[in-house]
Amino acid sequence: MINWLAVHSSVIMVRIDAVTIDLWDTLIQEVPQRSARVAARRLDEIGQILESTGSPYPRAALERAYSMMGSHLEAIWNRHEDVSAKEQVVFMLECLDAGLPGELKRALLDEIEAVYSNSMLHHRPRLLPGAAKALSAMRDMGVKMGLISNTGKTPGSVLRVMLDQMGILGCFHVSTFSNEVRERKPARRIFEVTLAELGVEACNTVHIGDNLEADIEGAKAVGMRAILVGLEAGSGHCRADACVSDITEVTHALISLRT
Repeated sequence: MINWLAVHSSVIMVRIDAVTIDLWDTLIQEVPQRSARVAARRLDEIGQILESTGSPYPRAALERAYSMMGSHLEAIWNRHEDVSAKEQVVFMLECLDAGLPGELKRALLDEIEAVYSNSMLHHRPRLLPGAAKALSAMRDMGVKMGLISNTGKTPGSVLRVMLDQMGILGCFHVSTFSNEVRERKPARRIFEVTLAELGVEACNTVHIGDNLEADIEGAKAVGMRAILVGLEAGSGHCRADACVSDITEVTHALISLRT
């Protein structure tokens, strides 16, 4: 059921030229133990590559370096900033041995980055029920479609491959990932880059997502409309223009905003 918030009780017709959508917990969702399996695969393959160079490292050392990298990333992400997969890999290797990245040949560094980045494709999250149908319905409304997603350890280039495998990448005219613009929602730039690539104005664009700060406050700060999806939808302090329980209700919410 759509919840039109009290603060927006006087709804007026809105011109909608484009819709941008969050990825995690809006369109896709974690699978139990998936992250642990991805991490194990990364460490297995990185360990094998390092062993092949004659520089084996104990599993405990690899796990410690991976954990240290995770803490490093959290500190960066808390500033609403982001870094590339290559930078993540280099930091992890430096945690093993400060001089290790400089000792490895470029081809080996590239190989380590590839296995680090691509491991998710062997243990994918799941597409939420009704997501593909909802995206098609939004496209049928004649609006431009953009994806705006914060990334974790898997870069946008690989997430695009995954979305293509899921059959939904073609729904989007533009896909923007935080590791590529080096800023994370709710930072302004990730929204502004997407709007510029779509060729639309913020005031004529609606952003859809599940996170109050990253999606709703971030979109509102640049002048976009916003629809909140999911568990937080009951918040009385939310600035969203509408709240829906899941992605399947979004098309109706967009139509209601337009009329």
